[in-house]
Amino acid sequence: MTEYHDRLDLDSRVNNRKAIAIFGRSLGYLWPQQPLLTIRLVLVTLIFVIGLPLPWFLKIVVDHGVMRLPVQDALLYPFFMGPFLQAVANVSPLDITFYALVTLALIFILVGYSGNTVLESNLAEGADVATQSENKVSSGMSSAHGLIGLIDLSVAIRLSQRITHHVRLALFGNMSRLPLTTLQQQRSGDAMFRVLHDTPSIAGICHALTVNPYTMVFSVALNLWVLFMVYGNTAPELVWVGLSAVLITLFLTSPFANWMRAASHASRSSGSATTNDLEEGLKNVAAIQSLGGGQQEQAKFRDSSKESFKQSLILLLVKNVVIWIADNIHLLFQTVGFWIIFKGIIDGHLTLGDTPVIIRMYSLLYETSMQFGQIWIEQQDNAAAARRVFFMMDHKTEKSPSTYTGIPNPGTVTGVRFDNVSFSYPDGRLALNNVSFHAKPGETIAIAGATGAGKTTLGYMIPKFVRPSSGRVLIDDTDTTNISTEQLRQRVAYVFQEHQLLTDTVAANLRIANPNATLEDLTAACEQAGALEFITAMPDGFESRIERGGGTLSTGQKQRLSIARALLRRASILILDEPTAALDPEHEASLLKAIDKTDNNIVIVIAHRLSTIQHADRILFLHNGEVVEEGTHEELMTYKDGQYRRFVEFATPNSISG
Repeated sequence: MTEYHDRLDLDSRVNNRKAIAIFGRSLGYLWPQQPLLTIRLVLVTLIFVIGLPLPWFLKIVVDHGVMRLPVQDALLYPFFMGPFLQAVANVSPLDITFYALVTLALIFILVGYSGNTVLESNLAEGADVATQSENKVSSGMSSAHGLIGLIDLSVAIRLSQRITHHVRLALFGNMSRLPLTTLQQQRSGDAMFRVLHDTPSIAGICHALTVNPYTMVFSVALNLWVLFMVYGNTAPELVWVGLSAVLITLFLTSPFANWMRAASHASRSSGSATTNDLEEGLKNVAAIQSLGGGQQEQAKFRDSSKESFKQSLILLLVKNVVIWIADNIHLLFQTVGFWIIFKGIIDGHLTLGDTPVIIRMYSLLYETSMQFGQIWIEQQDNAAAARRVFFMMDHKTEKSPSTYTGIPNPGTVTGVRFDNVSFSYPDGRLALNNVSFHAKPGETIAIAGATGAGKTTLGYMIPKFVRPSSGRVLIDDTDTTNISTEQLRQRVAYVFQEHQLLTDTVAANLRIANPNATLEDLTAACEQAGALEFITAMPDGFESRIERGGGTLSTGQKQRLSIARALLRRASILILDEPTAALDPEHEASLLKAIDKTDNNIVIVIAHRLSTIQHADRILFLHNGEVVEEGTHEELMTYKDGQYRRFVEFATPNSISG
């Protein structure tokens, strides 16, 4: 499915066995909600039990009110109607009608015309899965109107919301722990689509495989029991007609399951591709406008949007084909059933009052049978969405090993050592090759080299953003593969080359590094990084809001704020990726002084600017992923044919272009 931008989720095939496994895993999110599930099942039971006498009161109105047949001669009634019949045995037909209608009104207030009406929470929606998923987030359906129906609907909605909430948390938590190389492959629009639009499918599966079957089985069993009890010797064919419809519907529609899953996955993948194009187009709008690429981006978005609508149409077509088959099967059997009913009336086996009873009973049986026959097919759409959710949940994350030794001294790191470390990207590109060095506390090491030499990859190795293909990275002589990621990153502060700021206040952005930091702590860190001056000049100081991506700040201000955040973390290892690239000489000098005040911290500086590199205690010069030269600036400049010296000679006095 590369046409839909997928880079990780390439095999979307789901056979029936995998679908069943997906359904079983989805049900795992229902068990923590057992109290709500129990309440729903109790309410469903009440709805059908309370609604069971409904057609019999209609029979009383027709036979004993309108047709004036004596109550004493009544035979075809279930036992639960006995008390009412005894109470009205000696009253007039008009009074019988009145009492029956009052009782019907009470039942309607409680459950409405239960079983033959549906109360839903769905709002208006389109044919695309994105708008439909908004309804699924708060999906709910009750088999009754009335007070109990409203309560049942509210519980159903709450159940859907809780399941979806827990699935979203689990999915977001797992995706937030994915390795950087994985996150760089999977586009953010697809990630948002999975979290927002695919997760509600889990709740849909839970309802469809528990509450809905219980409702159907209980309704069918209850009505068949009453039919056998009252009409077992009069119209047994009605039962077999309904059950035959179920079996034939399942047989004829089951071949569409694979088509439904494939169509659903294509619809969701194309929808996430549209979200990708939208998100990237708006995120990079400045570059697009400056380069006159508006028409190309519009054409790109137009094509992805058209493809999304096309796949939604195919999915809708598959659904309607299945519904058409089921409806026509049941139309045929319903016609046969009605012929049996009216033949019995004409032959005198049934009274006119039996008509509403049998029609309602058979209508419930027919509608329930049709729903039962479609459960498997309808859940293929949810299965496709749930597979997308579970794929990302199961993707390898930066989880800690089951056993690890930990950092011997969690307070202060006594050394970082690379031991013949190599790293290759998934596409085979070699980024680092047999890199070895040892960094000690209080030492500032500059990583220099041309663009693409592997400098940032080397920095990523220390906090385990990427992991060695071979060799070892050791903290205090402990291999980082044996240290939990969480514990390791408590000791490391990393300032990325691309500044990453939240749409929030200045203080909130700083406290990402240290949630318990006081105002004095914030002030000290910002002063050390040279950021305090512009922060205090903002309207609300530390409570001033930063707009999306830090758009209200200059590049230099964003850089200083990011450095202040790293300093606030008070980590033992500080890694700065191009920290002075956007700073003027004054602020650069201030930052370098701040680095000198980091006491016994190990500082790794990835830099192009010569003045920053010269400030380091030691320089590692990388070329094609290898450390080709190592030493101070003065030492490296003594190598007449040295690569570092050649690098410096091409540089301007204050910056080196990579």
